Amino acid sequence: MNETLLPPERRPAPLGEDAVQGGGAQEEEPPWEEPQWDETEWGVPPSDATGDASRASAGAGGSQEAERERPPGPPPPPPPRVDPRFRRRWAEARRAEGRRRLKVLLGAMGVLCLVGAGIGALHSPLFALRHVVVRGNAHTPRAEILSAAGLRLGTTLMVGAGGERAARAVDALPWVRDVSFARRWPWSLVVTVQERSPAALVKAGNQLFDVVDKTGRVLEAVQARSAPTLPLVSGAASAAPGHYVSPVAPATQGELDALLSAAAVTPAILAKRRLELSYSTVDGLEARIPGTPATVVLGRASNLPYKLAVLGELAKRVPLSGYSLVDLTVPGSPALTPSGG
Repeated sequence: MNETLLPPERRPAPLGEDAVQGGGAQEEEPPWEEPQWDETEWGVPPSDATGDASRASAGAGGSQEAERERPPGPPPPPPPRVDPRFRRRWAEARRAEGRRRLKVLLGAMGVLCLVGAGIGALHSPLFALRHVVVRGNAHTPRAEILSAAGLRLGTTLMVGAGGERAARAVDALPWVRDVSFARRWPWSLVVTVQERSPAALVKAGNQLFDVVDKTGRVLEAVQARSAPTLPLVSGAASAAPGHYVSPVAPATQGELDALLSAAAVTPAILAKRRLELSYSTVDGLEARIPGTPATVVLGRASNLPYKLAVLGELAKRVPLSGYSLVDLTVPGSPALTPSGG
């Protein structure tokens, strides 16, 4: 044992000279005792003095391992106990919520299945068209309307009958002004047609006339002997049924529209006599009554209903065959010029 490790007062006494020289009896060495450490004397921190001996001899590594081996702190307190009744109620509520969600899911799936089945049935021959009623077609044949609308009994499905495309196709027919479709489930369809009103005749050739409405749309082409009693408009070129007549010089589109408007408001007494309407670059709108030499000057395209009403009264009360000119530019004061004047 190194003596430097022992305190001075505890170091062993040196051997006497007699023992060294004469080989006399030596003093018996006292037994070894574990040195007692004086913490205050050697300056050892109290924490190291109370530590484990193995940790002191192991150095820094041993101290870290001892720190890791220290027992943990006190365990956390146990959770509070829950009343079993509350646990049962919570479990029942969770089960009820699960059942409710399951019912909602099953209901939604059922609705989707019903909707899918309904859509499939609507697009099946089960709902094919069986009855079609057509109203308002005085001049348009029923078969022509059904063909234009693409309606076929036993084939056309109700869900697609009378769509926008069918309406446009029927509107393109010459006499049709408007059309509507009404479904009567499960198998019937009602087609309501509004037809155009004929307003005038346009000469289309030898003994051939076009029947037109007030917009100039050609409704049909007829022979002279079967032409309706309508005013005759000059200054327009004929067109195919379903199309519109065009102006002929010197008339412009505006003058042609004025002539057609005058034809649409012509009194029946003048229409029966087939009043002829034309345009003059000098006097504007003019009219002639067949069988009389009189030229009726209407002038500008204003107050046409009033002017033609005055002409109708004059045709009933005055023998216009004796006059060569009837000026209605001021309808309130008509001016008549005798034939010999």
